[in-house]
Amino acid sequence: MKRTQLVAAADLTKEEVVFLIDGAEKMRGYRGKDFEGKICASLFFEPSTRTRLSFESAVHRLGGSVITIADAQTTSLKKGESLEDTIRMVETFADLIFMRHPQNGTAAIAAAQTKKPFINAGDGGNEHPSQALLDIYSVKREVGRLDHLKVGFGFDPKHSRTIRSLARLLALFEGNEFTFVCPPSLQPEADVLKDLEARGATFNIVHDLSEYGKFDVFYANRLQEERFADHDEFERLRKEFIITRSLAEPAKTIILNPLPRIDEIETDVDELPQAAYFRAVENGVYIRMALLKYVMGNYCN
Repeated sequence: MKRTQLVAAADLTKEEVVFLIDGAEKMRGYRGKDFEGKICASLFFEPSTRTRLSFESAVHRLGGSVITIADAQTTSLKKGESLEDTIRMVETFADLIFMRHPQNGTAAIAAAQTKKPFINAGDGGNEHPSQALLDIYSVKREVGRLDHLKVGFGFDPKHSRTIRSLARLLALFEGNEFTFVCPPSLQPEADVLKDLEARGATFNIVHDLSEYGKFDVFYANRLQEERFADHDEFERLRKEFIITRSLAEPAKTIILNPLPRIDEIETDVDELPQAAYFRAVENGVYIRMALLKYVMGNYCN
């Protein structure tokens, strides 16, 4: 497949995932001239730390340069320019585009406006495919395999684009069992579960952390306060869904988190060897280097 754009994790094949993981391993410590003379447009219409900086770092490590938008308020979108017109304009300046946007579905809209390589760096609560690649690469490095895993996902699978994207990638591999750990009000949407079923994944839903010790990997994501109409409910639930040191230390469970970590993992968990979320940040640079080379290479060839 000559993929030049990546909008959704669901679009990736198992072969592509394995190829990109292998490519990321080759990028560790790499500095090259693969992107010499290439300009990448970094369009971030929503706040970001890790995704934006790791993409831009990846470009520089490949020998390319970056032009960037870090605040939609400083662009012509503020004047009423459509996203479609913005992308048509940006593609005249850049050889590749990666974009973060707060609204669901905008990545597909943007990708349709350009023939240049395009990567979705997160569109609202919808998809975050490069984060999913980062996460599955981290699982492989930490556990040593991608099949026959027991994976826990918490704590807001209803709204978390990172949970949705990672589950879809892990469902490509044999024998993986998923457990969604969440309040009843934050269970995964029916269409997500239907898609996982179609991919052959098995899953269940629980409403507390009593099964924590059985997981090979626990992928924790914060309860999203902005999604709650009832502040009191949010305060009650955030105290129930926390990975504490007393919970984590006796277990062999590897802990991942897309970050930012708010209070879903106690800070004294960080020093445990099971805590892999900061190690995963570095992995993000290498997987994005591999992804950038992949889409640009397909476009140029």
